[in-house]
Amino acid sequence: MLTKLSQQTEKHTKIPLDNLFITEYMPSAPEDYVKVYLLGYSYALSSSSDTSISSLCATLNISESDARSAFKYWETQGLVLIVEDEPLLVEYLPVHSSAPIRKFSKSKYEDFNNQLHAMLPSRQFLPSEYNEYYSVIEDCHLEPEAMLAIIAYCIRLKGDNVNYRYIIAVAKRMAEKNLLTFARIEEELSQYDAYSSETAQIMKALGSRKTPDHEDRNLFLKWTKDYGFTVGTVIEVAKLAKGTSFARLDRLLTKYYENHLFTIEEITSYIQNRDKIYDLTRSINRIIGVYYEQLDHEIETYISGWLNKGFNDESLKRVAEYCFLHNVKTLDGMNEKVNTFYSQGAITVDSINEVIERGERLDNVIKEILTEAGTTRTVTARDRESYRTWTQTWKMSKDLILYAASLSKGAINPIAYINSLLASWFNKKVDSVQKAKELAPTPAVSTSVKTANKVEKTYTSEQLNAMFSGLTYEDM
Repeated sequence: MLTKLSQQTEKHTKIPLDNLFITEYMPSAPEDYVKVYLLGYSYALSSSSDTSISSLCATLNISESDARSAFKYWETQGLVLIVEDEPLLVEYLPVHSSAPIRKFSKSKYEDFNNQLHAMLPSRQFLPSEYNEYYSVIEDCHLEPEAMLAIIAYCIRLKGDNVNYRYIIAVAKRMAEKNLLTFARIEEELSQYDAYSSETAQIMKALGSRKTPDHEDRNLFLKWTKDYGFTVGTVIEVAKLAKGTSFARLDRLLTKYYENHLFTIEEITSYIQNRDKIYDLTRSINRIIGVYYEQLDHEIETYISGWLNKGFNDESLKRVAEYCFLHNVKTLDGMNEKVNTFYSQGAITVDSINEVIERGERLDNVIKEILTEAGTTRTVTARDRESYRTWTQTWKMSKDLILYAASLSKGAINPIAYINSLLASWFNKKVDSVQKAKELAPTPAVSTSVKTANKVEKTYTSEQLNAMFSGLTYEDM
């Protein structure tokens, strides 16, 4: 690329937002879906490399599944195209006023139209609104009476001025749940109406005078039926989150659910410790050398899980120090180390130090073996794996391993040569240095014979086997 905007300039760049989006699509869309659309649009126009879905989720403080649901919603509206799912790639499309008007039989929908006019006598219906209702009825196989029930429900929620796109969105969500008949719709809507007083109490606890809508009632059922929160707990959490929306309350309750916090006592305790968790998160980031402005996503993804495993502030800082010293400088990398320590029952500073010291002692022994073999390189994971095989599987003593190492001096691949010798001794049930000496193995390097202008080396069959058995696919 020849030119690019500076980050500071890009932050002040305006995005070209079509008026049709504001007037026709935004009013009936969920609040968070609008945020996802706008931030995603700014990403599409950005030259920055940090425009991933994880970055979007961290900025908006939402889950990845919520972000994907938002893009799927906008895809159904015809505003975006999901090109790829993994990794997510979304293409923004031009904003169009409405779908082309389809032809429908007037007589077929005469009764539907009469009942619709009776419900909204002062409304001036445009052909596009009729078209949308008919399209959903036929495309989703929805009974006309079921659509009328949905319209009546939306009028109860929003009043006579309800936007028809809102009605369409509710109808499509009902169809997605396979609620297609009048009876099924009535059953579902009666459930929503049964909880209208509870949702009103929650809205009041949030400090809002807004009348709960269909999405709000859906969220209420999610919290109480799917998550298992009591109505009392939801109301108390709403009081703690006063001044926010149902969407924000949903994110809070989802976070508490994911952290197995179900009572108001557990949640209050968590909130009181939240500042400590933020301080811990910043300390860990500082130690391993990363920086994130938004910490909630990191806490939900990593820190809370580590604390739930039984680690405390000091033990996690100790793991972070270990990671930094071993050049592990990502949260994913630290997560692997945390799980490794956890698998060994090491969750306190003392037990973690013990595991680290045990590993250092093991590396010192392997280093001694490498030195005996005439090499001074760093101990690798493959060396440790070989040593575990020699000692735990083949039951070889340290003296026997050191003797094999002494015979491998000068070999192209000392570890492979040691492996070859020890495997041979294991098969022959050799369990002491004396027995190994009785087999009189040939040292790895024979006497060099100088002829003409070149140096030649001769190798035993045992040495050749050792050389080639040590080669890996990467070596070749």
